[in-house]
Amino acid sequence: MRRVALVLASLLAVIATAETSAADQAQSATTIGPSNPALADGATALDAGRVEDGIRLTLDGLRAPADPADKAAGYSNLCAGYAMLKQWDEALVHCNTSLAMNKNNWRTFNNRAAVYVAKGQYELALADLRSGLDISPNSRTLLESLRIVQQNKRLFGARSRSSVRSP
Repeated sequence: MRRVALVLASLLAVIATAETSAADQAQSATTIGPSNPALADGATALDAGRVEDGIRLTLDGLRAPADPADKAAGYSNLCAGYAMLKQWDEALVHCNTSLAMNKNNWRTFNNRAAVYVAKGQYELALADLRSGLDISPNSRTLLESLRIVQQNKRLFGARSRSSVRSP
């Protein structure tokens, strides 16, 4: 269980500090435009680490009329926010809602991968990271998340197998 916590901490750090290179920004719609100030303010608050404020503002913004792409990005941001609060089931609902609206936001796949790791579902996490990389093959965020999950899956799997063999 400690290993899962370490993997998760690493992935949450990737979510919280995800770089926004020009290539990543071009491939992602996570940031919200000025057409919905509450969604934009929610994204800013989440980026600044004010998770509860970010969630509250994002929920307010989702109640107002918004462009479908902005709404999908808002749900992705909620997924990240709830993941940072370690409310996995709530995060998963919002990731799934976002992906139902827009399957082209690699950040949502990255966020959901972190949730799957927290739930011990490594194969689903890896599948999401690969889906994200199909959208943005050069995303340093996704590549780092993939490296973390693969490395820790190997370590965790090796420890699980050795503990089964030991009397």
